[in-house]
Amino acid sequence: MYTLLIPQKGIDRVVVYFIYSVKEKKVNINTINMKPETSPEFSNSRFGKEVEEQINISGDLFCKAIENADGVPYQLIFGPGIGEGYFLNPGFGIKQLFGVAPGEFTEKLFQLMIEDIIPLIEDIPIDPVEARKKIISGGIQKYKAEILVMTQGGEKKWIRDSSVPVIDDKTGKVTGLLGIFFDISEYKQTLLQLEKAMERATESDRLKTAFLNNLPHEIRTPLNAIVGFSTLLNEPGQFMENRLEFQEIITHSSDHLLEIVDDVVEISKIEAKIVRLIIKETNLNQMLRRVYDRFKPDADEKNILIRYDAPMDEKEIIITTDGYKLFQSLTNLVSNAVKFTEEGKVEFGYSIKEDKIEFYVSDTGIGIGVEHQPNIFKPFYQAASGSTMRYEGTGLGLSIAKAYIELLGGKIWFNSERGEGSVFYFNIPDTRQVNG
Repeated sequence: MYTLLIPQKGIDRVVVYFIYSVKEKKVNINTINMKPETSPEFSNSRFGKEVEEQINISGDLFCKAIENADGVPYQLIFGPGIGEGYFLNPGFGIKQLFGVAPGEFTEKLFQLMIEDIIPLIEDIPIDPVEARKKIISGGIQKYKAEILVMTQGGEKKWIRDSSVPVIDDKTGKVTGLLGIFFDISEYKQTLLQLEKAMERATESDRLKTAFLNNLPHEIRTPLNAIVGFSTLLNEPGQFMENRLEFQEIITHSSDHLLEIVDDVVEISKIEAKIVRLIIKETNLNQMLRRVYDRFKPDADEKNILIRYDAPMDEKEIIITTDGYKLFQSLTNLVSNAVKFTEEGKVEFGYSIKEDKIEFYVSDTGIGIGVEHQPNIFKPFYQAASGSTMRYEGTGLGLSIAKAYIELLGGKIWFNSERGEGSVFYFNIPDTRQVNG
């Protein structure tokens, strides 16, 4: 025998039941059987109205749960046409998402905000009118789309709209949508950045491949000259004039080969981020003179003028910086200026501007086309450019110069037009020590 005590609600009384046997009965867990209000059992069920109230409360809790997950729940009641419906009790997140109070958020206002729609399901039309017709006809059971909107505050946002049709039980017609808005602006921005990074990586790989394909030719050309003219130099019967010419070619080819190797080593260090600065005193005007002396023979050979502008006596200005990297940066710019100038002149120098020392290198050469200008500082770009393939060099000079200048705390920029020459500028911090 079993004893069951059930307290009676509202009265101080307990009913005692004596049960002699218990039959086993299976219970379906997580299943709610709703009895309609017209059912005879409804009025006899002591828990009926309480359950109904709890369901209403659970709807509010469900909305809060969605908002807690950064979603904005909504129910859209369709009107005669698109934009003529209204939102029933939208979540408070509407204000943060669209800049509109929930009570003022209408379908017409929402449609005016839309700038772009990207359906996430194949059968969903981009046109909102066509999509609405298809929803009402039952052709769309689930609506998912990414929507670009302009909020009331003038801010562009990407949202994801996920909704399902609401069907009237009596008529069987679609009367609206029940859905959730999610702000995916940060996700879309991250995706865009990843796409750009992938494009840059792909472009970098393409340029690097082109460079590596061209590198054997760049190395073979000076190497063949060194081997060939060294052989001729050792042949008996050569005149002294020929020997001097051969020696000059060998020296030039050796220097060019060394430059290629140095450029490849340096760009490898830069990409691996293992370049270190060695800070020491550097005489600026003496450095300009060294650059001038290095390229004067090349300029004379091409019959172009080369000059430099040193605003102070060479014994009077000293800066504290990495002199080697500054020298290499200026050398690479002047080298390009001389290389791509067939007639006219090349000039370089510097001036003091506030807390910066600004350098310039100008030429009257072939200039840079607009289509190439965004890419000229990319590693390997010039080596793969069809317009410069007739000029010797790896095309790494500008990339190395930019990396060095930024390491020194400066920046580099330029002005150029095709056929009108170029002017490159860069600056570094002013660390002068003026000696009286």
